[in-house]
Amino acid sequence: MVEKELEKWRYREREGRYVTGRGRYINDIEMPNTLYCAIIGSTYPHARIKKVDVSKAKKCPGVVATLTGEEVVKMMNPLPANADYRPLGWHWRIPKVYPLAVDKVRFIGEPVAAIAATDKYAAADAAELVEVEYEPLPPVLDALSAMKRGAPLLYEDWGDNIQAHVEFKFGDIDGTFARADRIIKFEWREGRESGFPIEPRGALAYYDRESDTLTLWSSTQSPVLAQRYISKALNIPSGNVKVFAPDIGGGFGNKLHWWIDLIPCLLSMKTGRPVKFFESRYQNFLTQPHQRDVIWNAEVAITNDGKVLGLKARLIVDYGVEGTNRGAGASSIVPASLSTPNAYKLEAVYVDAYGVVTNKSFYCAYRGYGKDKGIKLMERIMNLISRELGIPPEEVRYRNFIQPNEFPYRQISGYVYDSGNYPELLRKALQYVGIDEWRRRQEELRKEGKYIGIGVAFTVEPAGGAIPYCIFSGFENVRMRITSDGIAEVFTGTTDIGQSSITTIAQVTSSILGLKISDVKVFTGSSDYLGSGPWSSRGAVYGLSAVAKAAKILRDRILTVVAQMWEVKPEELTIEDSVVFIKSEPTKRINIKDLCEMLYYFPGQHKVLKGDLLLRGLVPFDVSVSWFSPLTAKDSKITYTTYCSSADIAIVDVDIDTGMVKILRYVTVHDAGKLINPEIVEGQVHGGVAQGIGGALYEELVYNEEGQLLTTSYSTYLIPSAMEIPNIEVHHMETPSPFTELGTKGMGEGPIIGSKVAVVNAVEDALSPFNVVITKTPVTPEYLLKLIGKI
Repeated sequence: MVEKELEKWRYREREGRYVTGRGRYINDIEMPNTLYCAIIGSTYPHARIKKVDVSKAKKCPGVVATLTGEEVVKMMNPLPANADYRPLGWHWRIPKVYPLAVDKVRFIGEPVAAIAATDKYAAADAAELVEVEYEPLPPVLDALSAMKRGAPLLYEDWGDNIQAHVEFKFGDIDGTFARADRIIKFEWREGRESGFPIEPRGALAYYDRESDTLTLWSSTQSPVLAQRYISKALNIPSGNVKVFAPDIGGGFGNKLHWWIDLIPCLLSMKTGRPVKFFESRYQNFLTQPHQRDVIWNAEVAITNDGKVLGLKARLIVDYGVEGTNRGAGASSIVPASLSTPNAYKLEAVYVDAYGVVTNKSFYCAYRGYGKDKGIKLMERIMNLISRELGIPPEEVRYRNFIQPNEFPYRQISGYVYDSGNYPELLRKALQYVGIDEWRRRQEELRKEGKYIGIGVAFTVEPAGGAIPYCIFSGFENVRMRITSDGIAEVFTGTTDIGQSSITTIAQVTSSILGLKISDVKVFTGSSDYLGSGPWSSRGAVYGLSAVAKAAKILRDRILTVVAQMWEVKPEELTIEDSVVFIKSEPTKRINIKDLCEMLYYFPGQHKVLKGDLLLRGLVPFDVSVSWFSPLTAKDSKITYTTYCSSADIAIVDVDIDTGMVKILRYVTVHDAGKLINPEIVEGQVHGGVAQGIGGALYEELVYNEEGQLLTTSYSTYLIPSAMEIPNIEVHHMETPSPFTELGTKGMGEGPIIGSKVAVVNAVEDALSPFNVVITKTPVTPEYLLKLIGKI
């Protein structure tokens, strides 16, 4: 493809709209007679609701309707479960909850009432007049406290605060640990984080009583999943629920939930008018989904030459108020457990995983979705082994890597790794960063009282999931057709949330069909286009595979039809620049537009083609296909199709007087299989690395003892700026996947995983003269100064 043409297409179809201010977001959508929704949130983290009085609010000018929990119970079902593993016999609890609290509030900001008024200011004024009488209850604000006997209960009928408990055991744990030369124990904690897309959540709902149809415009990553969820909640047939996603200001998994969208939906059902809700940044901090907040207690069995034999670990995850109904975060303890072996060959693994409820906002997806937790644990362990045995961190990894000739490789946890060359990937990263020179400089600078550190991390990211008993499952569907004017139209559920999927889809369509990219249109963002959308780095695995499959079928149809017209074999033809021609006789050609005009209209396909092709229905050129993982189809226990990999090296400088960390250099080598658009991949890597650095050094959602969130703005929740992010050097390797149509793999989540561990490992290495072991993130200046005894 000519790069100039691609750039022109991208500017016209996507980026040009944004830089010229023509993007269309939720707040840009207007309908006549729209009402504006204000939500009243709880001021207590844990309390019984004695009374909700909206009488004064109803009298406020401009108010058209109010909504309370008592009314909601009569209008809808409880929030549907996004995951339910009870059929597997697992300890798994589903709370009975609604978008507005009914009898009890369980976190500060939880909605207790809502107002619909003629403008947002009237709604806000009326919200101030809603009176809620509470009976405060003691909150429980960390998972360990919540697990203690006698702890306050969020859901009394459970009898405890454990929402999920699963155990995974692979291999002979006892025998493996008995043969070990050494057993290393390690505790690792991650602070509570979230993604904070630049656009908060928003929704515009309109219920048409005459047709019993609900139309919803939502800032969501998946209109189809939203449709299913809302249909179940409101008892409306799914075909009567239409969900559209306009431009979305970032996703990161944070927009894979729809419980709060139900509030404007219910108000529209009550009033018969459109209702818009758009949250403030403060509301977003209080009630958006959270992630991380995990505790690992691990033991690793090793030999004296650095071979890792086995792992025993206990995982405790703080779900906040819950992780199954408002969001779908509870399931993330499964990939967290199964991803612990990472890139290494282990003989035995045991993980005992708990998901615990506390009085914080709910648990859902955020870039990594559990797999990050297990990988980070193993990469921290690799660093500890290096220090314990005095072996360079890369050498420990080399001694334990799965080898290139072993792919596809069935990991002990059951995952089937598709392809890769892990030793070469790490070797390249070390070569690019110049590891020997940095180690020489490290020794010299320590003599001067300066402390730089070198951090190594390796990541194998499971990507492209189909997860049973969970909303994150199923096929990806694509409809592709060529119109009478020769334009290829692609209808896909792969919503573009900033990862440039529309550009990539257009490239693949153009390349396979042989059309100019200017002759390709991509349509997405509608629940009418089947497919579950972007999650778990699924776009290049499921989405692009479905596109490629449809394009191949459509190309074959075109060549079959033209071959009969010209009385040649299809293999004698090709398509380039939207023109079909005979390879050996290039002057014998027909433009795709002229071909479609001829077949669709004048003189008509029945005048051009013979009967057998007419009866086969090859014209018009219109196909609809679904794609499903060949791995999962053969073995339903295999949830992920591809496994991209990356090697990350961070060089940091630690000021032992202030505790400040400066990243001097950052190199990553990434293997995402066959690359369709390296520039897009690099953009994803840059964003992920920046987020990982934030999680390593700055970002944490902090609650005080009263259950109040203290970090409710960007002045207190510290996201790194361009001043803190170094120049990120990105390099590529390509080991194509044998299990996707194009050899592509996922790649969106690996960078946030490897970067966080690489930075932490680098800081620990810098402070090795002080025998520092980092056991938690974020690694703040205060924490570092305490570790080295400065405060």
